[in-house]
Amino acid sequence: MVLENGVKHMSSGVFPVQGQIIWPGSCYWGAGALSRAMQAARSRLHRPLVVSDAGVWAALGPVVAEEFAALDWQVYDGVVSNPSLGQVREALRVAQAHGCQSVVAVGGGSVMDVAKLTLACLASGLEVDELTTSNGQAWLSEPASTLDPFFMAVPTTAGTGSESSTAALIQGEDGRKHLFRSTRARPSVVALQPDLTLSLPSRPTAHGGFDAVLHALGAWVNQDHSPVGKAMALHALRICMKALPAVLVAPGSLQARAEMQMGAYLAGVAIGMCKVDAVHALCTPLESRVHTAHAEVLGPVFSVVSRHTIEKAPAPYAEAARALGLPSAGDERSAALSLIDAVEELSVQAGIPIHFEDLHLTAEDAHLLALQAQRSASLPLHPCELGLDEIKSLYLQMAS
Repeated sequence: MVLENGVKHMSSGVFPVQGQIIWPGSCYWGAGALSRAMQAARSRLHRPLVVSDAGVWAALGPVVAEEFAALDWQVYDGVVSNPSLGQVREALRVAQAHGCQSVVAVGGGSVMDVAKLTLACLASGLEVDELTTSNGQAWLSEPASTLDPFFMAVPTTAGTGSESSTAALIQGEDGRKHLFRSTRARPSVVALQPDLTLSLPSRPTAHGGFDAVLHALGAWVNQDHSPVGKAMALHALRICMKALPAVLVAPGSLQARAEMQMGAYLAGVAIGMCKVDAVHALCTPLESRVHTAHAEVLGPVFSVVSRHTIEKAPAPYAEAARALGLPSAGDERSAALSLIDAVEELSVQAGIPIHFEDLHLTAEDAHLLALQAQRSASLPLHPCELGLDEIKSLYLQMAS
């Protein structure tokens, strides 16, 4: 299959590229965004469950409580990094015990993901374990409904873009991370208020920003054809490549943090429309083995996968490099390399290694990881086809 002038040519005939654009809800950004979002959402916040983590809630709970003063609300602040289905069960128990009818997520990507599945259970009447069954998947795949419980997001990080994407990544009982997608579990109202990110420590600030960069880049280079998603991805990449270094140098800059929030938000919109590429597809299985921060897996995976990919398909990387104004020798491969070099330099600036220091994989390990990576919906969208043996080889390169 090849693409010429927006038309896919198949052996069975010719047809125009097709798709669907499902736009996110309302996003309020900048100073006072939380208050403005609350004004818009108040009539729809019926007995809200606030989902958060202990650190965020200790720092920002009073701010949120002031906005929620006139509401009957409850809080679950038990979310931790790399959340499990068990935390979704705990949040759901709190919601059910108090008759909560809407959900507000206050925190980072882990909080957003737990909140999404909690809302899905409240709306569907299903238990957490049933979301992986045919009934759960049927509910998740249906279009959003005005009858679904209201969902509001207040991100306190700038990274995963979970506040604007359709995806939730949760660790299952088997230790593997499972991806859930649903437009029904995407927030209807989002408040991007930069001063709410000031209490975030430097390490998760850097890690989240790097994740946003690779979300934007993955959505841009892959073979999905959503015109809006591609425009969002490239613009998000421009913003993040500028804003992340600025935040790292001046963490107290509200301007830099506001730009980073917007970059992460737009990257989330992009991956909701386009998905990502093989970088995240190979990253997810590996995270069940290395037990380290998401960004610290992304760095080495990106380095190996992207350098392999541009030997076959440099064009999308080169186009991004030119859009960012990166210097290159002019040919596609050189331009693509300039982009990869820039992302790797940003990774190092963020304190994220681009090589694993202590990763040991046997050929059998690599085979099992490759089989898991092949289940990703993003892998077939990668700029070039990656077969099972090729993926195994890439994993072994990461371990060498």
